[in-house]
Amino acid sequence: MNSDAITQELRRETRSDRMEQRVKPTIKQVIEYAATLSGTDMSEFVSTAAYKAAMDKIMSMRFMHITGDDALRFSKSLEINKGPNQAMSDLMAGYSREIDDDDQN
Repeated sequence: MNSDAITQELRRETRSDRMEQRVKPTIKQVIEYAATLSGTDMSEFVSTAAYKAAMDKIMSMRFMHITGDDALRFSKSLEINKGPNQAMSDLMAGYSREIDDDDQN
């Protein structure tokens, strides 16, 4: 699901799920203060901050950023057509067996 679809879904949803965590008193005080400065309550502040951090993490894991010599080395490696090695063949054979096993269940 892409971030635009998630944002649209969030606009339609109502708050129905709960999240709870224990924090140190100083952390809670800082969050309460930041929420007050932001003009929102602590729950909304924490939810928004956690959502943004989660989306940032998801997006950072979806893309690979390489530059300079690493980019050139990566590009050249794509041009070399060696075919699968034994480790890749073994891996894919195991993957195929797992799919077949799942289909039978």
